[in-house]
Amino acid sequence: MTLSGRVKLWLMAAVVLSTFGMSIVGSAVTRRVVLQGIEERVRALAGIVAAGISPDEVASIPPGDAAVGDPAFLRIEERLHSVVEVNADGASPVRFCYLLVPTRTGAVSGWDFAVDGEPRSSPAWDSPGRPFVVSSSIGDSAPIATARVISGRPFACFIEDPGGQWITGFAPIRTSRGDVVALVGADIPYGAYLAEVDQLLLVSLVASALISLLVFAGASLGFHRLLAPLERVRAFVAGVSEGRVEQRLAAAPSPEYAALYGALNSMADTLQKREEVVRQNLQLVRDVSKQQERLKSITQVDESLNQIQDIDILIERILAEARVLTRCDAGSVMLREGDDLVLSFVQNDTLAKRLEQGKSLIVKSLRIPVHGRSIAGYAARSGHTVVIDDAYAIPADKPYAFNQEVDHKSGYHTKSILSVPLRSSAGRNIGVLQLLNPLNEDGTHRVGFSPADLESIAHFASAATVALERAALTRSIVLRMISMAEMRDPSETGAHVNRVAGYSVILYEQWARRHALPKDRIQRERDLLRIVAMLHDVGKVGIPDAILKKPGRLTSEEYAVMKTHTIVGARLFGDRESALDQSAIDVALHHHERWDGGGYPGDVSVGDDQTGGAAARGGEGARMAGEAIPLFARIVAVADVFDALSSKRKYKESWPEERVLAEMKANAGTQFDPELVDILLERIEDIRAVSFRYESDPEPAIPPTVSGGSVQPAQQVAAPTRDPSPPPVAPS
Repeated sequence: MTLSGRVKLWLMAAVVLSTFGMSIVGSAVTRRVVLQGIEERVRALAGIVAAGISPDEVASIPPGDAAVGDPAFLRIEERLHSVVEVNADGASPVRFCYLLVPTRTGAVSGWDFAVDGEPRSSPAWDSPGRPFVVSSSIGDSAPIATARVISGRPFACFIEDPGGQWITGFAPIRTSRGDVVALVGADIPYGAYLAEVDQLLLVSLVASALISLLVFAGASLGFHRLLAPLERVRAFVAGVSEGRVEQRLAAAPSPEYAALYGALNSMADTLQKREEVVRQNLQLVRDVSKQQERLKSITQVDESLNQIQDIDILIERILAEARVLTRCDAGSVMLREGDDLVLSFVQNDTLAKRLEQGKSLIVKSLRIPVHGRSIAGYAARSGHTVVIDDAYAIPADKPYAFNQEVDHKSGYHTKSILSVPLRSSAGRNIGVLQLLNPLNEDGTHRVGFSPADLESIAHFASAATVALERAALTRSIVLRMISMAEMRDPSETGAHVNRVAGYSVILYEQWARRHALPKDRIQRERDLLRIVAMLHDVGKVGIPDAILKKPGRLTSEEYAVMKTHTIVGARLFGDRESALDQSAIDVALHHHERWDGGGYPGDVSVGDDQTGGAAARGGEGARMAGEAIPLFARIVAVADVFDALSSKRKYKESWPEERVLAEMKANAGTQFDPELVDILLERIEDIRAVSFRYESDPEPAIPPTVSGGSVQPAQQVAAPTRDPSPPPVAPS
């Protein structure tokens, strides 16, 4: 809005506010003045009438119906009626004039009508002149204040009854001794007062509005002529401040403004020449600042990646951070196994939005030959980053091609692709990071990855590769420990522990969301859980083969020894040097506890020699039940039994999924934490995806003991039939 417009607006607002303010104040003053005038009139009128009626006349009126024909009654009635007739006109007409006497019938008001100049409108008023009990028609709404009556002075008050609202004046009739024997009352309708005030208010508003219009019109014309040149200067300065230095002021309206206009135009010429230089410098500063921010972000991500110990959790985090760094819609990570690239993780925001709330993308493990014509395969074998602006317009002479069938199956449209090889410190290719469809800040698609994206992702890939090598070493150590257990108990295979770990992470994440845990805590604890869940039965290395590999049912003594694998496993991490050690102890020691307290080994300490002896005899310790069981142990208990029942073993076929879920539900609240079983059912599609990814190893020769014998595999049943869907986004 222009300066002139703002001044006009302020002026109008001031006039309107002052007008209405004066009107409101005037109305209040007028109401009070009129009310005081009416009160004074009705009070004086009641006093005049009271002066003309003697106390003896009042006393001579007989009570009840006999009063109607009494001469004194008729004289007083005539006087009151004449008062009403004489004062019936004017701005404040008198509607009623009447005589009140102290009640003789016990009316709650204390006073009764004795004589009235006009008939009342109440149904209790039978005929003019008939005595009327106030309480029978008005009730408690119009009692007369005794103290004011005894004072003997006329007074006025506001009364509301079924007949309307009234301003009433009262005057006492007193004996020579000063006793009050009656009251004269006069009523003026309150509406008459309101009508008079409203009329005055209307006249005041109309006059104020006319004055406001005249003042505003004159002031507006004067301000316009005065401020027009200044408005042109203001607009010019505002334009310069916004970067429009090409504008110029036209001829000045007067000599006073000519020098000012010339100086401003000269300033604009100088600014226009410097604008291009400033713009170029600013762009350089922005580019350097963005680059610094990217490098700082990569350094921070590098630190966070090196805190993650499990390789699966790490890969998922690497993919998420790479997508944030380049602001892209989708991506995947493939790890190299021999001459194949194995799809490990896929993320796709567009497809994720199409899913129902709580659902996740389900991707089955996929292998891509390194020596084929895939884009990812070429990046892996050549060691070169591949940048594609349009996947559907790749020249035919390129050594790679885009597989359009992937888009057709998933309903996704791939436009731009960035495939980055991940190489170890020794130069060996360990996988490929592939990113799809970069986005602008507002979420719209942009064409191709920028040079800044390529530079940033090159730094990021180096940091991610170092973290992957370290996590792979950790996974290798874990799998070696699992291999030791597998030599003793063939049921403890790599596929089994990977499935149990994968199921456990799914259960934990949903539980954490339900309980509103902070995001950083969820990230940290799911990493710990993924590793310790794989090591839940590592203590079986300490169980004799005669017991561990016995084909038949164990004796009670043998079963007691078997249960000590929880103590043995916990002692492997007894140093407690890290949160991982403590979590591993919790899972190894307590993953056979039951929700109802019937599991083992109970509330024991692995650092106590006496406890160790008790565990060797069967682990008799204090019972552990409900939420006293560590959360990670409760989670692994559900995941372990679910996988044992779902997997094929030497002594049984895999149970159908329906039967497994029914068995889990049947044991919720007794063997298992009921909330975790509920989560298992809720996230069954994600559970299936983990099962698809880690397919079973060759079936073991010796049957495992499942949850201390609480849930034992039954007769052989047919293996479940599954029809996995194709992955929603596969590498190119």
